[in-house]
Amino acid sequence: MQCFYLDHERAGIAVREKYAFPAGVRAALCAALAAGGCVPLVTCNRTELYFGGSAEQARRALSAFCDPAPFTLCGEGAEHRLFLLAAGLLSMLVGEDEVLGQLRDSYEFARLRGATAGLDAAFQAALSCGKRVRAETGISSFACSVATLAANAVFSFGAKQVLMVGATGKIGGAVLKNLLSAGVLVTATARSHDFSAQAEGVLSVPYAERYARLRQADCVVCCTASPHLVLGLDGLKAAFADGKPRLLIDLAVPPDIDPRAANLAGVRLIDIDGFRAAAAENNQKKREAAVRAAALAEECLLDYRAGEACRRLADRLAAHPDREALYCLRKCDPAAFLRAAEEYFK
Repeated sequence: MQCFYLDHERAGIAVREKYAFPAGVRAALCAALAAGGCVPLVTCNRTELYFGGSAEQARRALSAFCDPAPFTLCGEGAEHRLFLLAAGLLSMLVGEDEVLGQLRDSYEFARLRGATAGLDAAFQAALSCGKRVRAETGISSFACSVATLAANAVFSFGAKQVLMVGATGKIGGAVLKNLLSAGVLVTATARSHDFSAQAEGVLSVPYAERYARLRQADCVVCCTASPHLVLGLDGLKAAFADGKPRLLIDLAVPPDIDPRAANLAGVRLIDIDGFRAAAAENNQKKREAAVRAAALAEECLLDYRAGEACRRLADRLAAHPDREALYCLRKCDPAAFLRAAEEYFK
């Protein structure tokens, strides 16, 4: 398994937004690379393509939709990267839970399209690793996520009236829940009025009224999956002509809010990368848990690789005179088993 990846460590939002592949592109990549296996992962902080075929084939598939040059190729280390990703150790907010669900959803997306041949064992093991890391290390015990940071920014700003555009997705729903629990008055745009139970008490207005509702808002939070801007500069300029202090939070990739809004009088705009400093502070608190999580992820990876070696060498192991010792070694010390297997069966 190999992967091409582009994440928050290597590219800013201006680059990442160009690679926020919609479902149609992800489905096309799955179809093009199904023979060797393919799982595309797209979140606000990363776009990654895990595949079992050749790097050149994957690069050609990507080239049909984008310039693949910004991607970094991870060859032999792809399995290691996948396990660290599932453990939350590659996230901007170390140990956050959202990435595990995103990884699971991406795997299911590819599996339902018959594109996970050869990758199933690795992804299933990585997902199990992610669950185990969180259960055994407490790395997720600090209730912090991008949604939490966004809500905290609203609280610090002192906003009383918040307009949300995109309150029905996972991140939007989490932000909404945090705001409601603190008694903030929220108006949320919706293309339908079928809000979930957690949104009771929210004033729901049609999406088409979003500009008309801006004037009354102290803060605007956007987190849609739209491929284009949902709040343009002209509409924002007209709504904010009074120069009143306002906070705009854009959690979408590609952006929902025209970045030039940051230049309007009284406006402070925070995008997803703007929470980096708060994330770093939170990560410092998690340092000890992160060390334990990294060690556990390595343990899970070794166990997975030992299991794969057992399956690959099943017939030769069964015929080996030291098979009982090797089987015992596989259970007790996967790393030593892998070294022994390499020595015996090279």
